[in-house]
Amino acid sequence: MIEVNNLGKGFDNRTVLQKVTLDIPQGAFTGLYGKSGCGKSTLAKILCGVLRPDEGEVYVDGKKLWNGDKYDRETGKRIQLVRQQPFAALDPVQKIGDGLMELARYNKLAKTKAERRALVEEAADGMLLNRQTLNSLPCAISGGEAQRVSIAKCLLLNAEYVILDEATSMLDVSTQANVFALIKNAVKQRKLGVVVISHDLDLITSLCDKTYYYENFTFKEAQR
Repeated sequence: MIEVNNLGKGFDNRTVLQKVTLDIPQGAFTGLYGKSGCGKSTLAKILCGVLRPDEGEVYVDGKKLWNGDKYDRETGKRIQLVRQQPFAALDPVQKIGDGLMELARYNKLAKTKAERRALVEEAADGMLLNRQTLNSLPCAISGGEAQRVSIAKCLLLNAEYVILDEATSMLDVSTQANVFALIKNAVKQRKLGVVVISHDLDLITSLCDKTYYYENFTFKEAQR
């Protein structure tokens, strides 16, 4: 479980988050709802080590994520972020499979090339990415496939928590439903904890086990 306690963050004397306290369990969907620009992505960036909180604490299964200005990168690897624009994270001149192989090598996920390839194929299979997709350049795949590649990266890195920051908002309804069906399977199989950040209340209500909504610089749990 990710535990956020009395978290605060501001920019240029402007308060964005204040006394945020919430829990994000493994094996479930947690929704963060609010209008665009309210502070949802700021919280995501704090959880992923991009931004330092001004106050408060974050724990991942009891381990402190931030200690003052210091971010615990080893603990932070367990949390992965999937953004709205999946193509931005892909090298336009590198095949999808080669990019995943490079990620496995860089993070020393296996000792041999054959072992790394097996890990890549397992992660790709989890998102129904076929070998043709792995052999393609980003320009040759669809937006839905690109988003599934982003999630496959999280699975490859053995993420325990995945944050979807408006990650499916640019997909059509059918493609969005297919992506979430695959994520639901990963939640079940891997006990993945998924945070869905969205300004789409209908999406969050239909998908998430619990929802926090942004109000007065903090997040309050919605009563079901």
